Amino acid sequence: MAAEFSSVLAVLSDAKYPVLVIFVIYFVFQQWQSYQRLSSFPGPFWAGLTNLWLARSVSRRRAHQDLYEVYLQYGELARVGPNTLLTSDPDLLQRMSSARSGYTKSEWYSGQKLEVDHDNVLSTLDDRVHATKRAKVAIGYSGKDIEGLEATVDQHLLAFLDLVRNKYISTSSELRPLDLARKVSFYAMDVLTDISYGHPWGCLARDEDVDKWFETAELLLPNVIMVSTIPWLARLFAIPVIGRLVMPSDKDKTGAGRLLGVVKEVVRRRFELEPHEQKLDMMGSFIRHGVDRTDAVAEAVLQIVAGTDTTATTMRVAMLYVITNPHIYKRLQAEIDSTVREGRIISDEQARKLPYLQAVIKEAARMCPPATGMLNKITPPQGDTINGRFVPGGVEIGQCLWGVERSKKVFGQDSMLYRPERWLEAKGDQLEKMEKSVALVWGYGKYSCLGKGIAYLELNKVFFELLKKFDFVLIDPTRPWKSENVGLWLQSEMFVKVTLRDES
Repeated sequence: MAAEFSSVLAVLSDAKYPVLVIFVIYFVFQQWQSYQRLSSFPGPFWAGLTNLWLARSVSRRRAHQDLYEVYLQYGELARVGPNTLLTSDPDLLQRMSSARSGYTKSEWYSGQKLEVDHDNVLSTLDDRVHATKRAKVAIGYSGKDIEGLEATVDQHLLAFLDLVRNKYISTSSELRPLDLARKVSFYAMDVLTDISYGHPWGCLARDEDVDKWFETAELLLPNVIMVSTIPWLARLFAIPVIGRLVMPSDKDKTGAGRLLGVVKEVVRRRFELEPHEQKLDMMGSFIRHGVDRTDAVAEAVLQIVAGTDTTATTMRVAMLYVITNPHIYKRLQAEIDSTVREGRIISDEQARKLPYLQAVIKEAARMCPPATGMLNKITPPQGDTINGRFVPGGVEIGQCLWGVERSKKVFGQDSMLYRPERWLEAKGDQLEKMEKSVALVWGYGKYSCLGKGIAYLELNKVFFELLKKFDFVLIDPTRPWKSENVGLWLQSEMFVKVTLRDES
């Protein structure tokens, strides 16, 4: 071994490019140091050497499954990058995001924006700046500042129901396939844009992908998650000359740039209004609480990119599981049919009191978390001790929600099974553990999802009304949908046959 090492040194000493040799030696030394730093934590070999292991997983659109397999093989704290660990421990995830936590956001979040020099509340890394931004937008995201919030949701749900009734009802002599995946996206988009800007995008009215946003998302989101996975890409794109070449521009006529241009125009018009002219919607709330124009654009883009399909994903997942499980379908429909509504649309207050409906929603969020990104946090400078093991400062720790929500310790030996009844059977400490774990789907503490309340408002109503009025059957049970994971979900082609129910 010594002789071999000496021969290597001899070759290097005779090299014609000493600067290059020094660089190679330095690079190898740095990589070796990095590898050794976390060498006591198990994980895939190549993941310890390079982030390309993660990048490959993301590019194959199955990172959620690959990370879950790492969790199954190596346990609740495993290595998935040179400086990155993975956890499926709900207690640790809560501790990392608690209000007084010493953990901070990593550069993973830097990829979660369309303009490299304009951060939104999600992509902001500095905790103090993040807290300031979050305080300004929190009331708007919560819906407390939105006049007639529930009535607006009801209005668009009625439009959704009318679209199905008028265009997609099948009979014994005619099949009219409905792409349920795309239509719930239309519903979620119209609700979001109406409560955000004061007028809906118009997807339901036109029954089309207005401005091709959903088509754009299929191209945009894989790139967003890749930039988060390889943070130096975000730093590279921040260089003005490179950013202008690769990042969307509001002058673009298509794609993400077109979205950015539409949002900027909406925000421009709103900021030109006098205070007494502002609508009582989310944008009006932002303006009243001191959000400037640049931040308003960043937040409005985030709402569309992250806020629309996260809600729609839970709608699709729940409907798929309900439709394909006759006993669940029958029990949920029986609960719905026995409920007397106080108005044309079930109220949020009433829906929250329906135990099986709530169990169906929770189980859907558990089985398929709408956002599966790692959301890496950085250990404090002094490091941290996790389950008796010391983790150095500056190490990134990401989440594996697929593992959190399939834990047999928390959800039982049948954790891989969609079974809403578990939420009705569990009591005491067991139920508390389950609630705590599924809540992580929406984040926690200072990093929790601000729009969770509005999402549940939509979810509570849509299942009740769809299953009250219609019956659904998958047209091809062997291929129920097209579903790919890019941190968020790209789901389409969920074709169903819809027939009218007798509501008498």
